Amino acid sequence: MMRHTTTMRLAWTAAAILLGAATARAEFKLAVVDMQRALNECEAGKHAKDQVKSKFEKAQDQLKRQRDELDKARDDFDKKALVLKEDQRRDMEKEFEAKSLDFKRRYEDFQRDLKRPDSELTSGIVEQLYGIVAELGRDKAYTAVIEASSGVILYSDKSIDITDEVIKLHNANPNKARGGAKRPGGDGE
Repeated sequence: MMRHTTTMRLAWTAAAILLGAATARAEFKLAVVDMQRALNECEAGKHAKDQVKSKFEKAQDQLKRQRDELDKARDDFDKKALVLKEDQRRDMEKEFEAKSLDFKRRYEDFQRDLKRPDSELTSGIVEQLYGIVAELGRDKAYTAVIEASSGVILYSDKSIDITDEVIKLHNANPNKARGGAKRPGGDGE
């Protein structure tokens, strides 16, 4: 009899837990958004990437020309070094080293400058996208919206992915002021 009572209690407890879990699951509404894809596919993001690409190509062309000049100077030095007097050869070598150092500095500046405009051009767009996600979260009563491109999500059903909706809303009104945008780690309120 005692065993039966204990078994019944366990059965009722398990049923209550399952019922509570089902109720909690019904109230918990989750969405997933791939912010990197949203940034890359929204019109403003595409435009920003095109601007960065254009700047990159111009700078790359300038560096290529300077590299070609440097290669030509190196070839010229190699050809003349054998027939020049020692002091002339040293002067020519110093000139070549100065050009080489200048090229290295410009290349490093190019790398640094390339990173800056990309983040400058896209940071405002990213903030707008976060605002859209916050609005969708409130309007559709999501309990949580999880960012997919961070690499943390191993699986999610495509039916809870709101990335296309975020892109569509941003393209429809990219300059709309949106409040409540918080970066990951915030509660969106």
